[in-house]
Amino acid sequence: MILARSRQICSQIWRIRCSRTIVLSLIMIAGCAPLPPKPTEEEADLQELCTRYGIQWQWDSVSQMVTLSKEFSRARALVGSNVVILDNEKILLSQPLRRVRGTIIVPIDFKRKVIESLAREVYPLVTKFKEVVIDAGHGGKDPGTIGRSGLQEKTVVLDIAKSLKRNLEQKGIKVIMTRDRDDFISLEKRTEIASRSRANLFVSIHANASPHKSAKGLEIFYLRDLGSREKNDPQIKENRKYLFERYTMQKNSPVLENILLDMLYTYKRAESERLARYLTQKTSGQMKARNRGSKSSGFFVLRNTLVPAVLIEVGFLSNPQEEKLLKTQWYRQKIADSLAESILKYARE
Repeated sequence: MILARSRQICSQIWRIRCSRTIVLSLIMIAGCAPLPPKPTEEEADLQELCTRYGIQWQWDSVSQMVTLSKEFSRARALVGSNVVILDNEKILLSQPLRRVRGTIIVPIDFKRKVIESLAREVYPLVTKFKEVVIDAGHGGKDPGTIGRSGLQEKTVVLDIAKSLKRNLEQKGIKVIMTRDRDDFISLEKRTEIASRSRANLFVSIHANASPHKSAKGLEIFYLRDLGSREKNDPQIKENRKYLFERYTMQKNSPVLENILLDMLYTYKRAESERLARYLTQKTSGQMKARNRGSKSSGFFVLRNTLVPAVLIEVGFLSNPQEEKLLKTQWYRQKIADSLAESILKYARE
């Protein structure tokens, strides 16, 4: 009987030890389990986006549904799904929504496809720039600057220009592109396109290069003061014809034409400089890029357009780090978003 009792006690001790081993093993496994991955550069924090654009949002932890609303519009999305229902429209995202340590993370195209659609009335009255010409530099046989990895300037700037066009059009601004594909367009033709249109702003987009690989950041150029010979450049004279055709005024009056051109030139230089200074400060801050400032220049497209014009160097392809960034779609989209927001804010001030 004593022997049987001893066996019973030993069996109980063995079960307790086994239980402790299992518990300790579970604790160790839980402690060593990897934390959920942090948001990548191609994602965004939903709460930050909603706060920035004044959008109300709710999160239902039971159904895993996120509901966003602004005025009369509403969007619904599920964590783990890439489908969003915006009012009565079905939208597909590049990646599903996910939850990281209590934060809802959305893919980079959520901002463009959902947030901006909900917030399209953020800039209801854009009075300064109603029509904009966006000029993607180089193209076709002219690749522009080529980075160390082979990345071509013409490819980078066209992608940014297209995204900028979409952003501005969503806010009610008419946009004309000097090129919307990989075509070669001469400098003369670019300024002619601007002069034939009714645009009141010309934005030329380029990528920079320097013999110093450390050079990096955003810089924007505006027109420097021109001499009398430059003001009478043959291309300017040609573009004036298209301009004067749009105005109701006495035709073939040199005195009247010269007064008008002088007024336009004075306005163009002042407005271009103000815009360039504003864009460099605001856009570089939003991009988190180095601000290289605004500078005056006599670039052909600045000199021969007749409306306020800026030439934007979005980064250096000669800098390995910036070339790597400019190679990614998310960073080019970020540049376009930042430029659009800065232009729209300036237009309303």
